[in-house]
Amino acid sequence: MLAVRLKPLLYLICGLTDFAAFVVIFAVSRGLAEGHVEAWYLGLVGAGLSFSAGVGSILGGWLSHRFDGRVIFVSGAVTIGLSISACGLGDHQSLWFWPGYWLLGFGLGFLYPPLIGWLNQGEDAHTNRRGVSRTLILYCVAWNLGMMCGQLTAGSLFSWGANWTYGAAFSIAVVNVCLALAAVRLVLPLSTESIDTIRPEHEAQELATAFKRLSWIANLGGMFGGSMVLHLLPDLAVAIHVPPDDHGRLLAGWRIVIIATYLIMHYSAFWHYRLSTAMASQALAAIGLVVIARAESAVTLFIGVALLGQLVGYNYFSGLFYSTAGSSHERRALAAGIHEATLAVGMAIGTSVGGVLGTLVNHRVPYLLAASVLLVLIVVQSAAWWSWVRPLHRYTPEESLKTDSDGR
Repeated sequence: MLAVRLKPLLYLICGLTDFAAFVVIFAVSRGLAEGHVEAWYLGLVGAGLSFSAGVGSILGGWLSHRFDGRVIFVSGAVTIGLSISACGLGDHQSLWFWPGYWLLGFGLGFLYPPLIGWLNQGEDAHTNRRGVSRTLILYCVAWNLGMMCGQLTAGSLFSWGANWTYGAAFSIAVVNVCLALAAVRLVLPLSTESIDTIRPEHEAQELATAFKRLSWIANLGGMFGGSMVLHLLPDLAVAIHVPPDDHGRLLAGWRIVIIATYLIMHYSAFWHYRLSTAMASQALAAIGLVVIARAESAVTLFIGVALLGQLVGYNYFSGLFYSTAGSSHERRALAAGIHEATLAVGMAIGTSVGGVLGTLVNHRVPYLLAASVLLVLIVVQSAAWWSWVRPLHRYTPEESLKTDSDGR
């Protein structure tokens, strides 16, 4: 079993990692928007970061599965620090700036799959659902708080100058490398752990596997729109005269909605193995994207991003839950890598296509496209559910709840 001290340390690393990363993301995207670059350029820059994160997640999950995840984990933390250094010392106007910025995605992709795999190692998601959910909620809250604080900090420091934002991010990244080195000393290889709780694949795991695949489809649509909030919204915010500090608070409010969604999902079970709740969440997000497209003020923008934020929270938490329940212990890092990669692919496509449309048409059309993509993927998921889940009628969601050891 993992050392008792490891999980709190991993949660802290999550928070600091996303704090540093999103200080940089805010500084780069806001700086470009205030420089009046074209929307397609903003989309290309964001897509490159998302694509590198997707490739890094697949590699990080696969390498952690095949080799020593501790080396991959520390390499990710170091790579994040190197990327921040490159951004702080580079020139935004130079093409050489972008490989250094995109290196941030590889760092995140290498760090998170082994970390997620360690968090629930040795836990059976079918007999100890409450324990697994508790671990996931703490993990999700940790990195979202880090992201929210990073965006607030970046919004406040940005008016002081870019060097302040990059300096703050690099300082945290250095601390994070030290914590990562301390954390890997507490990790025990899976082969040396007690694996008495590992059970053979059964009907519950088959159901979780089917929903894990559905969640990967949902990730593509959710982050197609979610990526625009991170990488293209600065363009719209500047166009409708939303100042940097209000922009930072708007993004922080978005994270609060996402965290609230995690908490609701942790303390409830109505969404377990049910397609209808996922469809409702995606429909609300589509409405939110339409609101963003028609926004003329920070308040209207917040209403739209809040409706979209609940989907980002729903998809991420449910995807991690099903990835844990539908994967064997030794393959959880790989499943986490695929989960993160589908999010990154949705982001890469959303920002690149949205950026081109923003340039060719206007700032608002990308959000209408994202709403349409969500509606199309609702149909795709419904068809996939009929093929993958309906044949598993032998094991229903109601029966799955009865297997929870603490009576949930």
